Amino acid sequence: MPHGSTLIVLFWQLAHAWNSSICMHAAEVEIRNAPEKSQMFVTTSHLYKRHLAEYFCGMGGNMTALELGVYHGHTTAVLAAIFRRVISVDIEKEYLEVASKNAAAHSNVIFLSMDLMADDWTIFSTNQVSVGIIDANHHYEYVMADAQNALRHLPHLQYLVFDDYHEEEVERAVTELEEAGVLVECQGIGNGWNGSPWEFQDWDPGSGQQFKRWTTQSEGRICKRSPARAGWKTLPGFVNKRFFVYRQPLTHLCQAGVFRFLANGTLLTSWESGGGSWQAAASTTREDLLILKLPGLLSSELELIFNSGRTAFMLSEVGSSRADWFGIYDQLVNRPFQIASSLF
Repeated sequence: MPHGSTLIVLFWQLAHAWNSSICMHAAEVEIRNAPEKSQMFVTTSHLYKRHLAEYFCGMGGNMTALELGVYHGHTTAVLAAIFRRVISVDIEKEYLEVASKNAAAHSNVIFLSMDLMADDWTIFSTNQVSVGIIDANHHYEYVMADAQNALRHLPHLQYLVFDDYHEEEVERAVTELEEAGVLVECQGIGNGWNGSPWEFQDWDPGSGQQFKRWTTQSEGRICKRSPARAGWKTLPGFVNKRFFVYRQPLTHLCQAGVFRFLANGTLLTSWESGGGSWQAAASTTREDLLILKLPGLLSSELELIFNSGRTAFMLSEVGSSRADWFGIYDQLVNRPFQIASSLF
């Protein structure tokens, strides 16, 4: 006759299998309700959704997932069947409205409209997010920024899932994170998961023309977060943080713009004139000095000097003794208001 400890293990295994079976059934219902990728090329395939369910159904019941990029919410509905809670984010409010209807059968989804590049990621830090699904802007700098922000601001993060891994810039970002040891034990999911060729519909963003292509890269990729987070400390402390920029002299707290420095040297701004680039000053060993190029604003280079904590900076034209702009880490501006509001 089995010992008590053996019975407990057996009972746990049966309960785990039962919960996984219920999860898979619920996910399959949503998969069947969703269009196939051949019908709607901007959504994920049924196989991609099924692989997600197979991977996470055994553990997702106690997890919160953060979905970046929602579109019509067909994948959202599958995630809702898998995870305890889903936070779905998109910059397009119209997409969120459609997605909320397609996931209406689930009460565990929170829809949120935000700009992932400009808005504050710290709002997610207390939500115990275990899984991040990255499917927003597919340009390299955006994929990398989403991954880096997730790794930096989500202390409970265990997994990152990337859609459209077959796209060159998505693959590039994921590969760099794998080679740095930040992401480990990665595996393909969806179409082409085993290296077999598959056809997908692509489009030219310039002309809007659609055309078909073949690839042997997988549609998606699931990775574990490395406990050691190897190579992560090499990023400067100001990278991927949001800075409010004010024109000097500072007479009121109305910001003139927002800066975000990406790891690849890209400078994103909220200005209509566009962004530019940043690099460390070559003529000095000072780590607090950067050279900026903002061609839409000025033809000349700009000089940026950080304070010792890299939380604020002064900005001026190179060689000028007068600082025309002042920048400060957004949390230093927001935090006093957050503290005051919490006391009501």
